[in-house]
Parts: sequence; structure tokens; C-alpha cells
Amino acid sequence: MSADPWDSDDRIGVPVAGGARPPVAELPRPPLDPDPLLRDGDLGLGRPEQIPASSSPLSDDDRARMRADEEAQALRELAEAEELLASDPAVMRWAGWFAHPLAAAFLVGSAGALGLFLYSQVLNILADLATQPLGIQYAGYAALSLLSLAVLYSMLRLMLLYARLQRNRQIRLKGLDELHARTRLRWLAHAKTAEAKGSIEVYLRTYPIDTDRGRKVLTRVGVTPELADELAKVRDELLDPAKYASSGLWFEHFRDGFQAKLDEAAAERVKYWAKRSGVVTALAPNGLIDSMASMYFGFAMLADLCQVYNLKAGRTGTAVLLGRVFFNSYLAGQLNDLEKLTEEQYNQLSAHLFQAVGVGVGSNVLRPFIGKVSAKATSGILNYLLLNRLGKYACRLLRPIGV
Repeated sequence: MSADPWDSDDRIGVPVAGGARPPVAELPRPPLDPDPLLRDGDLGLGRPEQIPASSSPLSDDDRARMRADEEAQALRELAEAEELLASDPAVMRWAGWFAHPLAAAFLVGSAGALGLFLYSQVLNILADLATQPLGIQYAGYAALSLLSLAVLYSMLRLMLLYARLQRNRQIRLKGLDELHARTRLRWLAHAKTAEAKGSIEVYLRTYPIDTDRGRKVLTRVGVTPELADELAKVRDELLDPAKYASSGLWFEHFRDGFQAKLDEAAAERVKYWAKRSGVVTALAPNGLIDSMASMYFGFAMLADLCQVYNLKAGRTGTAVLLGRVFFNSYLAGQLNDLEKLTEEQYNQLSAHLFQAVGVGVGSNVLRPFIGKVSAKATSGILNYLLLNRLGKYACRLLRPIGV
């Protein structure tokens, strides 16, 4: 029986009678090149020859240039990481060389405007007191002296706290996450994460909740003994190295378990001083008392917030905070001078309301009273809002971990 000319082994060519097939010429095979860069069985067809135009051993100058390039690249990566992690929250991530002069200029300008305003107000009050009886003069001088001493006390207290507290190097978790997302900077992200965790651990160990004296100071600024016990418990958990599997969980627990409790105490302290600022400025008879009271409440609130967080703001943040205290004090004095205009507007509004409801008898007596009270209340509410905004801004600067 003849073999099938179309079996599975012979399918190329034309079959002939008797099963004979024409001989198939084999393709020439190139000689195998013992190139170590090729895999076994790879002939290297279509692959260009990898032959350098010129080659020579590396010289000492070449090695020095390579080391210099590597060091420059490492410095650029470090600078990029510092920009991601240590941007100053006081200036909305502006460049440091640009932000600090602006903050200093704002501070000087606010202090200058406030100084000129206080100087003119003091001269006016002294001139008015000179025309009063001797008893009223002594009472006025004593009141001005007490108010000045209160402002000086609040300023000195804040200065002493600033000399004692450590500066806040706020950590941005978003910056750490961004570093981890960049493969080129991932090695640096691990180092910066460990450094940030170490700084927070030092902050936890130095927070004054282990001594009676420290707890008394914290109690005066709103950190109750019960809250201090909760903080101590969370601190002990955070300082246990075997409790957390990753740094991310550790930072999250610090932010939610420790820093959030400080934020609550700081928010209550901001409300405490803002309410007093609103009441006192609403009852103050002139712009000088408004300005000095606003300045006292601003410095007292900042000192309390520094004690709550046991930190102080950086150089730029401090300049911005002081500038805003002086600016708020200047606005408080100007609001007192604008109360007459506000009172007239309220008088006109109340006259239209009385006319609309048909009240004519007694409206001439009620309208001045309503206008005066409404103008004072408006001034107090504005000063409350100004100090409340300042307190929230200070809390944002003093938090160990940024938002």
C-alpha cells in the first residue's frame, strides 16, 4: 500500500505519482554567534550590532563628574521632598523668600497704623480728662493704666511662652503620600516618614500631662483632668512600637485620637475669648478701649492656644499672627468711630418700620434707643467674628499634622 502523499509530515510541495516528491532545498543557516548577550537559540537576525564608536576606561575626572551629578540629583530630590513636606501653612505654600518679607511688612504696617490710632485716641482722652473734675481725672487715669497693664501682661505672657516652647514643624501627610507615589522618591519617602514619626514621638513625650504643674496649666486653658487622662492613654498607645503595623495607621490614630482632642479644647478656648471680645467692645464707650481690649483678648487667646498645643508657630506664621492682632485692634477702634453712621442707618430703618406698622406715639423715644443698641451689637458681633477667625487660623498653624 502506497503512502499517502498528503500526510501530516509532508504538506509542502506538489505530490507526484507513486508518492515521489521533488527534493526540498534547505535554507542556509547562519553560523551561530557565541554572543553572550543573546539568549540560547536566538540568531540575532535584524538586530543591529552593538558596537560603541569609541571606548576607554573611566578616568578619575569621569568618576568625579559622575559623583557630582549623583550628589546634585540627590540634593534636588531632597529639596523637592522638603517642599512637599515642610511647606509653611501660614502663607498658603508661597515661596519662603517671598512670604516672610510680605508677612513682616504686614506686621510693621499694622503695628504702625494701630500706633498712630492709639496715639491720637490717647491725646483726645487726655484732653477730655483735663476738662473734668479732679475725681473723674484720677478715675480715668487709673482705668487707662489698668488697661495698659493688662495689654502689657498679655504681650509679656505670649513672649515668655514663645521663648520656652518649641517651634511647630507641621507634617503634611498628603506630601508623604505623594512621595510614596513617586517611584524615584520612594526611598526618600521612607526616610522622611521615619523622621516625621520620630518628631511626633518627641512631641508626645514632652507634652506636659505627667506632672501636676503641667496639668494645672492645661486646666487653666481648657484641658480638663478627664481630657488629660484620655490624652495620656492615647499617648501610651502611640508610643508602643508593636501596636501598629504601618506608619499610616500610626499617623491616623495620632490625628484622630490625640490631635482631635486638642482641637476641641482649642476651639472652646477660641469661643471663650471671642465672646468676651464681642461683649466688651460692644459696651466700650470709645475707640481706644475697643482697640486695647481687642489687643488684650488677641494676645491672651494666642497664649492659651500655644499652651493647649504646647507649640509655637514658625517665623512667618508668628509675623502673620501678630500682624492680624494689630490689624484687628485697629479695626475695632475704627468700628467704634463708625457706630454713629450705623446708628443713623438703624434709626432710619426703625422709622420706616414704625411707620409701616402704624406706631407713632413713642417712636421718637424708641428709635434712638434701638439705633444705639443695634449699632453697639453690630460692633460687638464684628469683633467677635474677627477674633474667632484669628483663633481658627492660629489653630491651623499650631497643629502638629496639617490637614
